[in-house]
Amino acid sequence: MEWKVRAIRGATTASENTKKAIREVVTELLDAIETHNQLDPEDIASVIFTTTQDLDAVFPAAIARERPHWDNIPLLDVQQMHVEGSIRYCIRVLIHINTPKPQTEMCHLYLRSAKTLRPDWNKVVSLEGKG
Repeated sequence: MEWKVRAIRGATTASENTKKAIREVVTELLDAIETHNQLDPEDIASVIFTTTQDLDAVFPAAIARERPHWDNIPLLDVQQMHVEGSIRYCIRVLIHINTPKPQTEMCHLYLRSAKTLRPDWNKVVSLEGKG
C-alpha cells in the first residue's frame, strides 16, 4: 500500500474576536476533522490556518499546538486576502497528512456559518447546539 501526502480542508466561524470564541471554534473544528478522518497526529505533515482580517485575538496555531501530540507539527498562521462582502470571523485550515487513503476519502468539514463556503464538500456533522 503506497502512502502519499493528502490534504484536508475545513473552515468555521467565530462569534466574536476573542480568545475564548476563537479557541472554542478551532477546537471544535480540529476535533471534528480528527474524528471524521480517523486522523493520527503522527501522520500530519503540516497545517496552515488562515483568518479573516477581523480576527486577531489569538493565533489558531497556538490553540492547535496545545492539542495532544500536536506540539511538534509544523503550524502556520496567515491572514486571508480580504474580499469585500466575504464571510466574517472566518478561520480556515489546510491539513497535509501522510496516508494510504485516496484523496476522495478525505472528509472536509465546514462548520457554523462557513458551511456556505463549500456546500459541495459540506459533510453533515452532528454538533448539538452549534450554529
